[in-house]
Amino acid sequence: MKNQPLVSIILPSYNGERYIKEAIESVLNQSFGNFELILINDGSIDKTADILEEYKNKDSRIKTIHQENIGLAKSLNKGIRLAKGKYIARMDDDDLWLKEKLEKQIDFIEKNPEIGLLGTGCYEVTDNGEIIGKKIFPEKNQELQKDLIQYNPFIHSSIMAKREVFDEVGLYDEKFRESEDYELWLRIAENYKIANLAEPLVTKRYCKKSLSPAKDKEQLYFVLEAKKAAIHRGQYSKWCYLCLLKSWIFMKIPFSWRKIIRIYLLKKRFYKI
Repeated sequence: MKNQPLVSIILPSYNGERYIKEAIESVLNQSFGNFELILINDGSIDKTADILEEYKNKDSRIKTIHQENIGLAKSLNKGIRLAKGKYIARMDDDDLWLKEKLEKQIDFIEKNPEIGLLGTGCYEVTDNGEIIGKKIFPEKNQELQKDLIQYNPFIHSSIMAKREVFDEVGLYDEKFRESEDYELWLRIAENYKIANLAEPLVTKRYCKKSLSPAKDKEQLYFVLEAKKAAIHRGQYSKWCYLCLLKSWIFMKIPFSWRKIIRIYLLKKRFYKI
């Protein structure tokens, strides 16, 4: 079909006025240009709506949606249903893409059609954009399949997936108020090979928001639910119930200790600086 985009990029935002211009610019400046950018204003009460309207008139590849606040999972699903591309990519309103991000992912996934989900490494930055670390995840399907039941080895704003994957396994589970991405990756991994590019092609602002103890516990709860569902489906052996036990114990640890343990494990596993 004429003017059919190869990639559909879904970028939902709720009160993202501080960084969303930078996020959009990093998409528009990609070396690969055959995409549509679906911007979703999820009931923002700041200047996000005005910013998105400005960009809608600047680039014909942009589609803008304004809606009442329905949450992240529902917004992502809405964007996917509207998407026209062969591939779906996900972007956060406060992250950045390096210029060759799409080009390198398209090149890899076109050469490896068995891959259903593809992520990348990332740079971690402060609110002001100062790089404080580089994180590289496992690359190969075999290792990722093994590790996925233990932790989430994908940066949400780095992923690219085939449109047919969502037709096969379904969209984001809207019952998941947190960790909706992790639950979906588990379902994708049950049916497709998965991979990461071993280079940082995304800039992630990990210092942007302080996670409250209640929010952190809610995230852990939904991670546990996602793992349970995968084991119940037979995707992993019953020995993996030990992973559930570890997750449950981790939930019971005081919040301050959870933060320290996370930092230690992340540095031990992934950091290359």
